[in-house]
Amino acid sequence: MNNSYRNSNRIILKILECILKKKSSQGKVLKTHIMQYANLKTTMAEKYLNSLENAEYIQRIEDTWGKRTVIYYDITEKGLERYRWFSKIDKELEGV
Repeated sequence: MNNSYRNSNRIILKILECILKKKSSQGKVLKTHIMQYANLKTTMAEKYLNSLENAEYIQRIEDTWGKRTVIYYDITEKGLERYRWFSKIDKELEGV
């Protein structure tokens, strides 16, 4: 089952993984970090980020940087639990 497109589970896993890794090293995770890490274009990133926010896997946080408003993302407890689920599923299906 090797096609050139990634399934939604893998994309969600990459987004949650990005937030976990970048948060521990840099503190704040911007949309551009997620887009680069998960290799997503803006429209797809926004679609997934909105879905994950609505599902309460992640939360959107507004902060200021000088005079600018900056939006960054954090993972919730539910998101952390789902990350573990998606990781386990991905590993189980790896050989299929």
